[in-house]
Amino acid sequence: MSRRSIRPLTLLAGALLAAACQDESPTAPAEATVDLQAAIAQAGDEAARSGDTERAEALSHGARALRWGIRPSAIEVKVRNESYTYLAIVVGVVRHRAGGERVLVRSLVAWTGRPPTALLQVISASDQALFGHPGGNSNGNGSDPDAARGHWKDLVNHELWVATAGSADLTLVDTGNPCPVQPSAPALRCLLASWDIRINGNFQLVGSDGPDGAPIEIHSNAAGVHGVVIKPAG
Repeated sequence: MSRRSIRPLTLLAGALLAAACQDESPTAPAEATVDLQAAIAQAGDEAARSGDTERAEALSHGARALRWGIRPSAIEVKVRNESYTYLAIVVGVVRHRAGGERVLVRSLVAWTGRPPTALLQVISASDQALFGHPGGNSNGNGSDPDAARGHWKDLVNHELWVATAGSADLTLVDTGNPCPVQPSAPALRCLLASWDIRINGNFQLVGSDGPDGAPIEIHSNAAGVHGVVIKPAG
């Protein structure tokens, strides 16, 4: 999404498409277009090159869930107080921390436009978490495992914005039937899931030497977002 306004007809077409997706069941033939797959893959490659393996892996999980036939949900995202329709999916993965504690790391991947013009990603290891923390650095990485992380990528202007303040709620509401396609690893199991999300963040532009410029506000509030939970089998 560029800083320029989107034409009304483009917004209308996007809203109609998103509404149709939201009215359907959580599963359907894959919605991931070649352009979307390329955008997610490029963002994942850039994250991996920067050493951000967590974000790269979360993007990979989101793309995989789409290939498995999980239908994204339509959500409203406000950027600079302008409302846009995004399609979104949430993936939760059960992880083990160093002490053996199990945590559900959840990641929201949302995009707008055909082809995609913007990509929003939020990662959190709890239902409610804060963006930004004393251990953070210019790339949005830090030592606090309980902090939320947010990235908004403007694919038109090739800008990456990182959340430096605010909060993220990614709450697992329910799990249901097994995913139509299961993970290739036999030790893992995938379940259909429903999520409630609430994002309220200040995002700063990342420049060659770190965040630069005035922050922008990004907000979203949606219930029953489609997604999955990936957990150990058994």
